[in-house]
Amino acid sequence: MSVTIRKASSDDLGIIHDIRRDAILGIESDEFGVIERQAWADRRSPEFFAERVAAGDVVLAVSGSSGLGWGSSSGDYISGVYIRSSSGRTGVGRILMSRLESDIVKRGHECATLDSSPNAVGFYVKLGYTPVGPPDDDGAVPMRKALRAPDP
Repeated sequence: MSVTIRKASSDDLGIIHDIRRDAILGIESDEFGVIERQAWADRRSPEFFAERVAAGDVVLAVSGSSGLGWGSSSGDYISGVYIRSSSGRTGVGRILMSRLESDIVKRGHECATLDSSPNAVGFYVKLGYTPVGPPDDDGAVPMRKALRAPDP
């Protein structure tokens, strides 16, 4: 499968929303029941992401005309990464994270930060992220990764 990463546009809001819903509803976990996943998936509308997209902070992973996943970052913070359940464990998440980290370095930051949902902590640890504090009230784990050596 050939995956291309491109900047998302306002025409992609429906795809971004659909990918997020699919990713959340597809979680297989004892921590999140169907009701919890449904509530999480329903917290956002397509319009919620419009400001991020307009700012150029969202990238979309596509294969042909199919949206496989998306990620967003601003400053040194990765504010979202979602992969369709059918595209999980195919490398799409790693490709998206690589692009987001590259964008963060281009913006002049030496570290990336994020808040991981409990089900994704293992994924981020495999990519070199380290938990840097206790989970918040929603269970999100703050994490950090050094992206390059500091300038002397």
